[in-house]
Amino acid sequence: MKIVLVAEASRKIQRFFKLWGLSFSIDDTILFDTFSNGQVLLRNLKKLSINVEGVRHIVLSHEHWDHVGGLDEMLRSCKDIKLYVCKSFSREFKERLKNIRSIEIIEVNGPIQIAPGVFSSGEISGIYANKPIAEQCLIVDRGEDLDMLVGCCHPGVDRMIHRVIEVFEKPIRLLAGGFHLMEKECEEISHLVNEIEKMKVKMIMPCHCTGKKAVELFLERFQDRFITARVGLEL
Repeated sequence: MKIVLVAEASRKIQRFFKLWGLSFSIDDTILFDTFSNGQVLLRNLKKLSINVEGVRHIVLSHEHWDHVGGLDEMLRSCKDIKLYVCKSFSREFKERLKNIRSIEIIEVNGPIQIAPGVFSSGEISGIYANKPIAEQCLIVDRGEDLDMLVGCCHPGVDRMIHRVIEVFEKPIRLLAGGFHLMEKECEEISHLVNEIEKMKVKMIMPCHCTGKKAVELFLERFQDRFITARVGLEL
């Protein structure tokens, strides 16, 4: 099963220009998150020879602008599409989607299958900016182990890994995406690195909101099991 990093932004200058977030493609038919900018997303898909009209499923990790910003463009470009959102997404967000186009919106609570071998983790709840937030991550079942794609890990990257291992009862081969550690102190980041290694995650690709210091610490610990994120990379 082919996973491709379609769009990603992690530098401060990119965020200043509202180019932030990430997006993954799975087997050219599933999109996990839609980056912050639809034009950039569509351009990247074209460069990577991914047919936009072939996308059948879009899974949104959470409701923040940098993960849903390209959604309008995608919905205008795709024909038959199923959209997977956390059940706790705001009513305003879901109502606005219905005004763009008639689409099938699936509100995710518990784990569900999206396509053969591809699953949503279901909602994982946490707190961000003193407010409740829920995220879902995308799981690709490789048989003996799992690939785990994450958006921002607002509920905590360690908590999300624990939940996935508990639900799917398999180890994590690859953890990829944003870990939201930009504002964390080195001591807390080091503790998380230790915890993730204890959970026997085999390979790791931190990007987007993980933060420069955290990326350095993950690289130092995982070494040849560390993957440097770049657009177009096939995982």
